[in-house]
Amino acid sequence: MRRVGWVAPCVLGLLVPVLSGCGLWQAVFGPREAGTSAEVAVYRAAMADFSDCATTDDPALRAVIAARLGEAAARMEAVARPTDPDHFFMADRVSAAARYCAEAVGS
Repeated sequence: MRRVGWVAPCVLGLLVPVLSGCGLWQAVFGPREAGTSAEVAVYRAAMADFSDCATTDDPALRAVIAARLGEAAARMEAVARPTDPDHFFMADRVSAAARYCAEAVGS
């Protein structure tokens, strides 16, 4: 009779719950922070400007923000070889934010 056959499933059954909360899995399954490339920096600044444009009541400030968003959109679209895998998503959002803010200035 073999008694060793039940040891492996029991050990595995004990290790899985213990290792599931282990920090070692963070590198494999953890959230991925976007890099600090120039593309990401432009995107983050543009989204902060967009938030300000959407909430401000000052038309002069809104015009300044619209100009900055237009520059950011042009800079994002001018990137010939993007390094960030989310570049096109970010560029589309910045362009849409620039259009929205420009329309808000006109109205």
